Amino acid sequence: MPRNPLLLDACVAINLAATYRLQHITQAIDVTFTLARQAAAEVGYLRDTAGGDLIRTPIDLGQHAGDTLQIIDLTPPEYPVYLRLAREVDDGEAATIAAAAHRGLQLATDDRKARRLCTELRIPEPLRTLALLRTYADAAALQHAQLRDLLIRIRDRASFQPSRSDPDHKWWQDGIDTL
Repeated sequence: MPRNPLLLDACVAINLAATYRLQHITQAIDVTFTLARQAAAEVGYLRDTAGGDLIRTPIDLGQHAGDTLQIIDLTPPEYPVYLRLAREVDDGEAATIAAAAHRGLQLATDDRKARRLCTELRIPEPLRTLALLRTYADAAALQHAQLRDLLIRIRDRASFQPSRSDPDHKWWQDGIDTL
């Protein structure tokens, strides 16, 4: 049975790619991560270390194609919204919002301006990286050490620091802090 598509913007996709667990996450929360082609083009690198040196590791979305991840193209009816939104946000966010608006799909973004545009277009409240991670951690019954490793990977490899206004910020802080 096909899983529900969940549109990701590039930043959320980078954060999730940093976990090394894309397939596990999609299975645990019963979704297929979906990116507009424009958002996929913005997914670049993770930060890793090798021999004490910082290196940039390219993110290969193609290795996750199938039930884990799909890349979609905008359809002609989505272009007017995309072009209007691209004046205010990056191409990836504009395409993601346009697809969500036209197709009625749930989306995930941490970008404040993108979230505001979703409200203006009457798109349901977008998910955030931390909400996705918290749902996954609960569904997979992660132990504190596993959760901590996952969050540290995202913080370090994706250079992610959630906004203090994120509803799950305390959960993030508690998860990273050692007991």
